[in-house]
Amino acid sequence: MTASTVETPLDTIAWDGQKQGYIPSDPPIIHPALTLHDTATSDVDPVTAEVVRYALMNINLEHANLLQRLSVSPVVQMARDFQTSLMTEIGDCVYLGSGVQYYSNFHSLIVKYIMEHHQAETLADGDMLLCNDPYIGCAHQCDTSLVAPIFVDGKLFCWIANAMHFQDLGGTVPGSLCVSAEDCWQESAIWTPIALVEKGRVRTDVEDLFVRQSRLPDMTRMDLRAAYGSLETTRKKIIALIERYGPEVVKGIMNRVVDAGEELFIERLSRIPDGRWSSRASMEGSVPGDHAFYRYQVNVTKRGDRIIVDNEGSDPQVGAINVTYAGMSGCVLASFASQMIPEMAGAFGGAYRRIEFRPTPGTVTCADYPAAVSASAVFTQMHVLQVAATPVCMMLASGDQETRDLTLGAPAPNLASTFVAGVDENGQPYLLGDSDGLMGSLAGRPSRDGVDVGGQWWIPDSMGTNSEEVENQVPMVVLSRELLPVAGDGAGRHRAGVGFRKTVMVRGVAGGALVVHQNENIPRGAGLFGGNPGSLATCRFKSQTDAVDQFDQGHLPRRIDDVTGEETILEFKGGPVPLANGDIIEWVSPAAAGYGDPLLRETGDVLADLRARMISVEAAARVYGVVIDDGAVDEDATRERRLSLRKERLGGTTPGELVEPPEGARRIGDLLAVVDGRWWCNGADLGPVEANYKDAAVVLDVPVRAIAAEFDVPNHEIADQWIHREFICPVTGYRIDTELVMVGEDSLHDIIVAG
Repeated sequence: MTASTVETPLDTIAWDGQKQGYIPSDPPIIHPALTLHDTATSDVDPVTAEVVRYALMNINLEHANLLQRLSVSPVVQMARDFQTSLMTEIGDCVYLGSGVQYYSNFHSLIVKYIMEHHQAETLADGDMLLCNDPYIGCAHQCDTSLVAPIFVDGKLFCWIANAMHFQDLGGTVPGSLCVSAEDCWQESAIWTPIALVEKGRVRTDVEDLFVRQSRLPDMTRMDLRAAYGSLETTRKKIIALIERYGPEVVKGIMNRVVDAGEELFIERLSRIPDGRWSSRASMEGSVPGDHAFYRYQVNVTKRGDRIIVDNEGSDPQVGAINVTYAGMSGCVLASFASQMIPEMAGAFGGAYRRIEFRPTPGTVTCADYPAAVSASAVFTQMHVLQVAATPVCMMLASGDQETRDLTLGAPAPNLASTFVAGVDENGQPYLLGDSDGLMGSLAGRPSRDGVDVGGQWWIPDSMGTNSEEVENQVPMVVLSRELLPVAGDGAGRHRAGVGFRKTVMVRGVAGGALVVHQNENIPRGAGLFGGNPGSLATCRFKSQTDAVDQFDQGHLPRRIDDVTGEETILEFKGGPVPLANGDIIEWVSPAAAGYGDPLLRETGDVLADLRARMISVEAAARVYGVVIDDGAVDEDATRERRLSLRKERLGGTTPGELVEPPEGARRIGDLLAVVDGRWWCNGADLGPVEANYKDAAVVLDVPVRAIAAEFDVPNHEIADQWIHREFICPVTGYRIDTELVMVGEDSLHDIIVAG
């Protein structure tokens, strides 16, 4: 194998959270004023060990439940945009909660920063420190953390922490997602770690200053108190556990939990060959009005029992579409832990030990201060999650059947929710980040379809809001939420779960604006091993409609096309769009991507979707090549239809049929294999394993608007800059894989494995 990683010399760059993001020293640097409690016993009987292990896990889960119940913010109550964690004395993760998984390392980074750089000599039992610095330990400023040390006999025993998304912390727009920001000075204030609670006493001056930044001060104060109230309750539970079983026993079980995660991660890695897997995807527009595209890339290298991650290939930081090291590494760690060791139930710290980062600073995936990052919550973080998860999926698909079955598929690269804000007819302010995008879609997988509106695996606790809840909070009427049909978007041998379309009407406002929206011109995430990309995240807007008149006449319109009015064609992202009564907003929460060539889908699965009224007869033939007549599959016509489509891919050459790889071959995805150090596909030799097999495949460049009817958009000028590059098996005419590239762009060498 000739795979190489970027040898970014960490010791020549000051990763101290000032200009570059914070990366802890290895081994960690601990302030000399701190005395650590690191005494542990391994001599614990099995029953006690299990009782203590589950007690620690449940204390952390109860911490999350209490935080959610105490909060008054709908983002926390319903979207469950929060996380809790329990850490060792040096800040290594013991248990992570079931909230936002890309918060995976945020608390650990903050804790290690405090012990390495902050005034650690002042730490005392009962302290709680607040931090929302993206260059230390969060994705953006609204994701604010509280961390608390727990001491035993004067020694630092462990840390507990929570983080939650605060609805508004200032900045240029309500909701603090400043899509037009060029730097962080145009966003919410950044707080490096500061004591909010000292020795159990709340510093009201710090609380007042934090609350003062918000357009929603009462909600912000209540949420802040929910954070430190739940943290204090959790601290008391940890202390009670220590008093019951002894500090050495509890510390021993904590260490055992971390070690178990590491051992399972290593065992799973042993089933995968050494290699390097890469993914890149682009985003349109660094700020509203910008129509350039910017590339994000994540590369994963496996060497024995270790993983090395770099971001070489990412474009320089720009506008408001950046993530910091904390955000990027959080996405990577979530992608590994959620897929490779899900049964560890949040005990992911051991796996993190085996993952090394070698980032290139000053890029959209590892931005330097003072890059703007506040809009990452709805744009960039989900995009980077998709880019980070894809090489992990490809790596798992290069292993044995057990690792292939672990693949969850990459999530949709967008959280297509809308944000509205303004003043209602009673003069009261309103602000809503519609979190229904968390209902999501799960991608197609090697062994099964995704789940329709199946949530997001990176936030397993997520849920859709009741329409009545939305209507109670803001002057909006929910007209409909409808599943998308099964069609070309998300198609594959195993299709993605479908997304949905939501339509709302503005009613009861004195004024306001649609602050955040997404209206994509191109898909941003290709399918795996021949699957189609997921849906476009679109948003439509009509003003001066007859919707109110229809209501007065007793008619309920369901869709934006059911009303007359003036439609504004929205850009992918734009400035605030003024709102008035009767305006209609309709947005799509997209399906994720499919897995495998749609022409390899079982005909019975297509028929099942038809009988469930999920797919049309036309789409079955157009997308899957399945001909259905009188409610049944016409097998002969289907065989001819699929043969014709494969022949067309091969330029008129009659295709052959699938061939099983030789014994001992290493399978990669659906069609590729490595045989005697060479790429093999149904008997065709695609070159040495060190080379890019794509160069020897049949290559089809299909305009993105021609992938399927579902990808056509009004803005042809932007969409036609992109092609869906299909790498076709020269023997069978089936897709080996696909890639989304700009016209004229070279193919990515995305898989290198040991021969």
